[in-house]
Amino acid sequence: MKYETLFIMVRVAVHADHTQLSEIVNEIETQSKLSLSDTANINILETEILLSRVRNPKNIYHGTQPKL
Repeated sequence: MKYETLFIMVRVAVHADHTQLSEIVNEIETQSKLSLSDTANINILETEILLSRVRNPKNIYHGTQPKL
């Protein structure tokens, strides 16, 4: 069996009780789990969050569309 490292980017939409974006990111990085399952030919050995990037909060409309 060959050992490889794969880099997989995911998008996560959240609803949080925190008021600060940094608190949300910190909690996700320290307490949430990323789950990938083994397949018939692949055993998942380890997963971790490598990078947390947040889009500009001004561009998030919280369910409403901006007025044009």
